Amino acid sequence: MAYVIGIDTGGTYTDAVLLDAKRKPPQIIKKAKAFTTHDQLEIGIRESVFRLRLGGADIPLIDKVVLSTTLATNAIVEGNLHKVGVIIVGDMPKGKIASEYVRQVPGKINIKGRMLVNVNKEETLRALEDLRPRVQAIAVSGASSVRNPMLEQEVRDIVRGACDLPVMCGHEFVSELGYLERTNTVAINAGLLPIINRFLEAIKNVLRDFNILAPIFVVKGNGSIATERSISERPIETALSGPAASMIGAINLTGIKDAVVSDMGGTTTDTGIVQNQRVALSKDGAKIGDWRLKIKSAKLYTSGLGGDSQIRDDNGDFHIGPKRVLPACRGGPDITPTDLTHVSGEFDQWDTELAKAAVARAAGNRFLSVEEYAKHAENAVVKKILDESIGPYKGYDLPICAIGAPAGSWYAKVRDQYDFELIIPEHYDVANAVGAATAGIQESAEAIVRPGEEGRGYLVHTEKGRFFIMDRLEAVRKAVMISIEHAQAAIINQNLEVDQTEISCTDAYMEQGRLKRREFRIYALSDLKEIKDYEAYVETRIKVSANGKNFI
Repeated sequence: MAYVIGIDTGGTYTDAVLLDAKRKPPQIIKKAKAFTTHDQLEIGIRESVFRLRLGGADIPLIDKVVLSTTLATNAIVEGNLHKVGVIIVGDMPKGKIASEYVRQVPGKINIKGRMLVNVNKEETLRALEDLRPRVQAIAVSGASSVRNPMLEQEVRDIVRGACDLPVMCGHEFVSELGYLERTNTVAINAGLLPIINRFLEAIKNVLRDFNILAPIFVVKGNGSIATERSISERPIETALSGPAASMIGAINLTGIKDAVVSDMGGTTTDTGIVQNQRVALSKDGAKIGDWRLKIKSAKLYTSGLGGDSQIRDDNGDFHIGPKRVLPACRGGPDITPTDLTHVSGEFDQWDTELAKAAVARAAGNRFLSVEEYAKHAENAVVKKILDESIGPYKGYDLPICAIGAPAGSWYAKVRDQYDFELIIPEHYDVANAVGAATAGIQESAEAIVRPGEEGRGYLVHTEKGRFFIMDRLEAVRKAVMISIEHAQAAIINQNLEVDQTEISCTDAYMEQGRLKRREFRIYALSDLKEIKDYEAYVETRIKVSANGKNFI
């Protein structure tokens, strides 16, 4: 057996599962829920882990603990980030920067990656001395740094040599163009550092109290996991980890290959797509709060509808959410979808009489019976689920896999009124935590090969730097080699073993005045012995994904 604890901190509940990960599908041994404590997430986590022990023996020897957390997402949305100094190298990005502490220093890289203006050390030190007393970390960003990171790296090294503040560069987080988004991504990552590190330390203390000394992993927004040490340096990668964990959970609970996964929680419903048993990722990054961030994350549609969403009655016109309230069945003043399931008898975890009394008061104002009023409100919830969670995906012709605590009641009601293929797996109520426990380890790297300046040779743009090579085959081989090294190093640096590496290349070329693309895969650098000739070659994009070996 291989025991894993998966923990998901949602908007209302913190779920925990204990499962045997070697079984296919994974065998859930115990599951537990506790209320999420937003100000101190570790309190809810402590309670959920404690409840795994109730009614049975102590938790056995655990091989690993995996968390999915709302901490980074909430901090970004609420603006609760620590103060970050941003050093801009060269021209300022157009748009709002996610820090009020911004300083500009000379430097310029052109779009081909050639250095035009070098960094001035004295001006960089003056900018640092101005920022240093005011901030807790430094982010460095420069235009075209993804074509050549040398100026960002020079500024980073100057900062490291002059102070002990954490410092990081935009090209380390984003490998594509998009200056403003890249700048804000690295700035927000820096602002999350103290928050995530305090949280991880608190979690280690919680687990230590239960004598759980297993390694800790955290789910990233793309559905893979990383060690807590890696996340302590790159916390922004955990943004949207909860919805990503939900989709992984749906895959592992059902074995389904392709589906629309709709996760209905207490506060929101997050809907995304699983393709070939993988989470479909957004090409544009993620929009979180006021910021567009270039992070690898699940492609999601989020609706302000959950079990604890407020139901407002405007003379028979019902409005559901997005405000989350305390349900009447738990002593609150408002009616919610959770109260309606208590009235119907489908759910009885809380005080049914309180729920009925709240619905009776609202029904009396409309001269309706409790049953009539509840049915009108129920139809409004069903319509909102159909319009906002299922509607955007009607054209995909895929089954709907519904998960999350309220899903068992509500999606069956939707299916009863509107015909579609519905899957509600066993343990749907803790699918998020199951996803955390069963997610895999993956790191990636990207590179681009393009014709050199003035049509001479080829430029290789990598996360390590820019290279000029005369021969295109050798240029592509260089790009692939560096990408393999970078992706595998990200696994090895987490004290893990590399299991499998996938290499994808895409050529872009012009043919009869139209841009076309040709994708091809290789399995090792030695496979790359020849390349296809084109009349008008544009570029080759390389993507390498390295999977970490599951050590259990």
